[in-house]
Amino acid sequence: MAAPKLMVPGLCLLLLIMPLLLLPGSQGATCKELSKTYDSPNCETGRCVEHCQVEGYGSGVCQGSYFDPYKILCFCNKNC
Repeated sequence: MAAPKLMVPGLCLLLLIMPLLLLPGSQGATCKELSKTYDSPNCETGRCVEHCQVEGYGSGVCQGSYFDPYKILCFCNKNC
């Protein structure tokens, strides 16, 4: 049983395109830095975002430190 003439080129094209699906997208890297102006012992997301925007960053997020997970700090994010 012979394969139709249209299926063989289509299958070859599919096999050539499939590895492109495994490559990561072209998203920019995100730089994260500890806020210089936010010094509250309790991190509140709204205030963290405000301080980060004043510092020139796009957004801010409250996260625990790797070394002290019980201390929540304000980290500012921007595209690198």
